[in-house]
Formats: sequence, structure tokens, C-alpha cells
Amino acid sequence: MKHLVSRFDTSVTHYIVNLSPSLRPLFLAITALGSPVAAMTIGAVVAGWGYFRANLRLACSGALIWLTLGAGSIIKLIVDRERPHTAYAAHLLFDTNSFPSGHTSGSTIAYGFLAYLAWHLLPRPYNAIAVVLLILLIIFVGISRIYLGAHFPSDVVAGWLLGAASLCVVIFVLRPLA
Repeated sequence: MKHLVSRFDTSVTHYIVNLSPSLRPLFLAITALGSPVAAMTIGAVVAGWGYFRANLRLACSGALIWLTLGAGSIIKLIVDRERPHTAYAAHLLFDTNSFPSGHTSGSTIAYGFLAYLAWHLLPRPYNAIAVVLLILLIIFVGISRIYLGAHFPSDVVAGWLLGAASLCVVIFVLRPLA
């Protein structure tokens, strides 16, 4: 299994890091939008909105964004996978492990939840436009982490899966707009 993951990481990384160097400023901006701080801010706003609207489900949905980031941090400690040996990873502000990508898991649940809200609260066709843009942002946050050298592709896939699992809990269990 490790061999398959290694081959996957190598081939996807090779493709993504060979994208144009002119994309670096764009990917730096996208990775900033996907930062855990951005996800935590969205979580706090959602939780506060739920609190002031007396909607416990909505408040818990915001809190679950924070819990997802916390779960990802615990998984990082358990798996203990080193980051790629790149200049970008060597100069990260916080020296954390690589698996799963916190940017990716956080952006998946935070922006995925905003897409859910947009779909239900915005009029058509604006709801569909917002959903597509937010999904693209989630995808590009993951790609930015590989492009910049912060993560292996399997870290990003794990982040998407963790964030998606949490988002499913919000949508199908908490049901904040029900």
C-alpha cells in the first residue's frame, strides 16, 4: 500500500509542481484563503450567528469547523508524517506534521458549509454560481498546498476526506437549516 501511495504522490506532485512559476502569487493567495485561521474565523462567525439566532444546530455547525481542525491536528500527531523536503515547507511559521492537510480539511468544511448555506439561502442562479466558486476554491486550496511544496497529494486527499466527512455530519445529522 505504501508503494501505491508513494507512486501516487510522486506522479501527482511532478505534474502540479511543473505548472507555470507565474502561478505562484495566485497559489499563495489561495493558500491564505484556505488557512486554518480563515476556517476558524468562518467557524466563529457561523457559531456566533447560530447563537444570536437561537439556532443551536447552526452554532454547533460552526463549532464543528473548529473540531475538524482539532481532529486533523490529532491525526497529524498520530501519523507523524514529515512534510516534503522543500524550501516552502522548511520556512513554515509552525513546524507541524504533514498528514492530513489542515488547510485542505479546514477549507473543505468551512467553504463547503458556506456553499451549503449559499445553495439554500441565495436566489437562483446566484446560489449555483456561489456553490461552483466555493467548490473550485476548495479544490484549488488543495492544489496550492502541493504546488507550494507544503504537502504530498495524499495529505491533501486525506484533508478533503476529513473535511467532507465533517461536512456530511453538518448537512445530514445537524441539519442547521431544518
